[in-house]
Amino acid sequence: MNSLDWKALVTLPLKKVAVLPYAQVEDLPKFSVIGVIIALALAFNYGLQVIIYHQQNLSLKEQQLPPKYPTLIPWLGSALPFLLDNANFLRTASSYAGELASSRITVAGKELYLFQDRDTVRRLWKAQSLSSPIPFYVHVLKHFFGMHNRALTTYRADNSGASPTPNNNSNVLEKNRLDYLTHEGFKRAFTGPALAPTARRYMKDLARRCEDLNVSDDWTDMPDLVQFFRTVHGAALLQAVFGPSLLKINPDFMDDAWKFDDSIPWLARLVPSFVNPEPYRTRERLRNQLKRWYKYARENFSDDCIYEDGDGDPYWGSELIRYQQKKYLQADNFDDDALASADLALVWGTVGNAIPTTMLSVYHVFKDPALLKRVREGLEADFGQTTLLDIDPAELIKSTLLSSIQAEVLRLYVNVCVMVSSPHADVSLGRWWMPKGGTALVSSGMTHMDNNYWNTRDGLYPVRSFWADRFVTYSHDQSSGPVQLAVRDKRQSEPRGKDGKPSFSVQGLEASWMPYGGGNAICPGRFLAKRVTLFTIALMTREFDIEIRPHTLEMGSWKFGMGVEKPKKPIAFRIRRRK
Repeated sequence: MNSLDWKALVTLPLKKVAVLPYAQVEDLPKFSVIGVIIALALAFNYGLQVIIYHQQNLSLKEQQLPPKYPTLIPWLGSALPFLLDNANFLRTASSYAGELASSRITVAGKELYLFQDRDTVRRLWKAQSLSSPIPFYVHVLKHFFGMHNRALTTYRADNSGASPTPNNNSNVLEKNRLDYLTHEGFKRAFTGPALAPTARRYMKDLARRCEDLNVSDDWTDMPDLVQFFRTVHGAALLQAVFGPSLLKINPDFMDDAWKFDDSIPWLARLVPSFVNPEPYRTRERLRNQLKRWYKYARENFSDDCIYEDGDGDPYWGSELIRYQQKKYLQADNFDDDALASADLALVWGTVGNAIPTTMLSVYHVFKDPALLKRVREGLEADFGQTTLLDIDPAELIKSTLLSSIQAEVLRLYVNVCVMVSSPHADVSLGRWWMPKGGTALVSSGMTHMDNNYWNTRDGLYPVRSFWADRFVTYSHDQSSGPVQLAVRDKRQSEPRGKDGKPSFSVQGLEASWMPYGGGNAICPGRFLAKRVTLFTIALMTREFDIEIRPHTLEMGSWKFGMGVEKPKKPIAFRIRRRK
């Protein structure tokens, strides 16, 4: 801070908000006296905000409110850049003097606490008073997934929190504790006893689908790797959670699910149906297909249909879906229409990020012949000729190289905005604090691209490039590991094996590597996602040769903050079975 360029510093917010609408002085028409007064007042207010913004950023006081990011129009605030170009806006609003920083932003009258500096984020994830932001849930369920207002009133009334014990002063009936019921169902399905059976079902179904592919030991040309994974691997993962009946009676469901995934940015920006009706039509088709499936499953399911794994069944698919059918429909104002919206959210959450991440992991392995050779040799060394379906997923995820590949893909391509709230108490975060009732937003895309933090081998592997070994640590090499040596501390030190073997760990990276969020808001599906990705790499590299056609991989930014972007152009490839 001592060597700051004060001229540049004073103009910093002006540069940052260049994307905001403002009238240039030379273009102003002849305003009325009232108009001139309003314009002067706005300019004065903005200038005052700039001064306060710098003062707070430079202050060393503890327990301050984060600096308020300057805006020209008070109520509107940063709404337009946040909605229209949130990637660039978040980059500017979450940095100060070249470092990650925290601030308060105003979006259409709503104040959000944008926390990005690592010390604050680390404290935030440890805060015990944080809970799910119910207003945000309501917004997403309504505008993304089309839930009707009757069911949303039950969500709005739920102030009991996500923990088994309700918050103090909460009088919400047990059956209406939707936040807790949702978290409990996901925890049981994706981190508890159902994890292994679900992973096994995915493995078995994917192996079957790959066996049925019209691919021989001669090269077969394919137009797009993205579409290939959506069709084959997406269906296998969806079936592992929802069972075969959903796709059996709705043969177009998978195609519609991916059309819906592509349309999410339109729904997120509240583009009305008369401007772009297709996202709403696709959403309604999916909701109707889900309700058709409910009717079929209820007519055919019985307890003796449950598989030997104790979790899956041919009609509802898994214990998670049976649980949701029971618990949600007991809640006030819930019916099949509301349940279809909740299940559509689960469909999107199941395949929307896991499949693109898996595809990009396989893409990078086959794009680099040397890496492909290492992956195949590693699988041979660890498992020999063991049949893939006989490999224990719990053993597969111990692979250092495969784990590093997945972690790097998640760092490079996953951009999520995590929201948490503090409805019952102030939250102390060291330098900053968040008052009771505040909502915090943390963007993974900012910290994942921090040039000052990630190990690049002195620029050999820039943060915006893929490096399969970024998360691999060698006991004999202090310069290895994901974090730059100069910025490591005890909390961020990588474990270094004493046997000389390379190791993988994301321990200590909770405030820097957050593709699944963090703290109470961390995604419970992360364990299933890792098993899905690593098994898929193993299967594809063992069973197939793939050649990626020459191209430049370009990812869009329209979906920034909502997961993995879709490549701008198809990725042509050719594939054959290994001899």
